Amino acid sequence: MLIFDSINLKNPNLMKTLRMYLIRAFFVSGVLAGCAKADPDEPGNPDHPGSVLQETDVTDQAVMQVSLENDLGENSAEGSPKLIDNDTLTKFLVQDIGSGLTVTFEYPEPVQVAAYEITSGNDADYRDPLIWTFSGSDDGQNWATLDEQAYEAFANRYQTRRYSYINPTGYTYYRWHITRLYGGSEMFQASEFRLFSIPESEQVISPFSETDTLQQGDLTLLFVNKSEGFPVSLKEDMIGTFFTNYPLLMQDFNPDAQKTVAFRIEPSYNGVAYVFGGFATYGTSYITNNPQDTDVVTHEIMHLVQSYGGNSPSWISEGIADYVRYVYGLNNQAANWSLPAYSPNHHYTDAYRVTARFFAWLENRYEGIIRELDSQLRAAPYQDTFWQNYTGKTVDVLWQDYSQDPDL
Repeated sequence: MLIFDSINLKNPNLMKTLRMYLIRAFFVSGVLAGCAKADPDEPGNPDHPGSVLQETDVTDQAVMQVSLENDLGENSAEGSPKLIDNDTLTKFLVQDIGSGLTVTFEYPEPVQVAAYEITSGNDADYRDPLIWTFSGSDDGQNWATLDEQAYEAFANRYQTRRYSYINPTGYTYYRWHITRLYGGSEMFQASEFRLFSIPESEQVISPFSETDTLQQGDLTLLFVNKSEGFPVSLKEDMIGTFFTNYPLLMQDFNPDAQKTVAFRIEPSYNGVAYVFGGFATYGTSYITNNPQDTDVVTHEIMHLVQSYGGNSPSWISEGIADYVRYVYGLNNQAANWSLPAYSPNHHYTDAYRVTARFFAWLENRYEGIIRELDSQLRAAPYQDTFWQNYTGKTVDVLWQDYSQDPDL
């Protein structure tokens, strides 16, 4: 029997210590109770924490600590306990993770963990974890990296993803260290985090992920491949397109563009490609089924160069990106990619190739207009007066001129 005299149960640090004491007492009593029945070398003996007979959720056996807490406190509606309350409809939120957020789990005795699960929050995917490491330690000071994930994505809200790795060893401490969030945000959220012991015979490495770091001059490309079996030739073509065109686009449009760029090959994304949070994602299915269309890279890296910060209507940003593909593309002909002939059904706000053709027409008549438009959009929100100031005509009048004589 345990007797506690005059304990302040409102003291969170004391409560954590008490909980660890109770877990340790329970763990030890379980070991003692089983001593007479367990062979010292039998798998599953508690004296051999690396031996696991079946998959077990061991989250609740640990005491969790976080390096940063919700601004309203641990016991608030979005405080840290919500991360491990086994309820995916709640969440833990940190308003500003700064240089990183660390979540540490301490066990009363070494426990083997070979998989963990993360459930995304209910909203705002830009708060999702993007880059992190998961480590184990015997003493809480010296850490062994067990798993690393870079440029991960949670496509849906309340989505649970499992990360598995090979680990026959029991550790007393485990640490989840997050260094970057999906949208470049400072605000972190996750609905649930769970840890699992896995029998050695069932341990796997999943999901597949490999990262190549390539450098030329002062440029760095992180090629993060999430698609096992992705063709090496395609990867080489995409890398070549980047290192050929990105320096040119920086030179011609934005010398201050980011010098470290990441490409993510994502099998769960069914579209073509997109840029968000300062990196480019390419859909595995589209890229592998259209291997000549490597100038998708040219389009996407122009979005990185643009860096408009919400200052541009999408028809302009997409129109400029396809205009750049038209001018700088390396493989457009082989990909059967071209600008469409003018049609009365077109409008300058149609974006992509329709707008790109209009921009090419404008550039042929008002040299430098596209670079000036691009430059102004980095400096300030879009204004319709740009066209009048540069050409003496409104954009609607310019489109009318284009419709009457659309030859490039």
